[in-house]
Amino acid sequence: MKTIEEISQALSDRREGVGYGKTQLAHDAGITDRTLRHVLAGNQDFKVSTLLAVADRLGLEMILVPREARPLFEVEGSKQPAIPSVVDAALQRLKSNRSR
Repeated sequence: MKTIEEISQALSDRREGVGYGKTQLAHDAGITDRTLRHVLAGNQDFKVSTLLAVADRLGLEMILVPREARPLFEVEGSKQPAIPSVVDAALQRLKSNRSR
């Protein structure tokens, strides 16, 4: 997984798969219902501690792997763009501003 949307979808799928209610999950993870809605929607950034708390309650763990090992974990045909680094995002903004 490389995007917030993918992480959120995985959490949402797992929550539904194990039948964990949203209100109970939020309570057990120590976050508000609103925060959980944002995490599961995948439309905004969230703190790593929030991600870890929700994942833990769903029986999931987050792991980091070397980039060169990533192909071992990918589903064939998945070609979504990587999350841009701060530098990449700044360069993209510069390019965008120049083209205006």
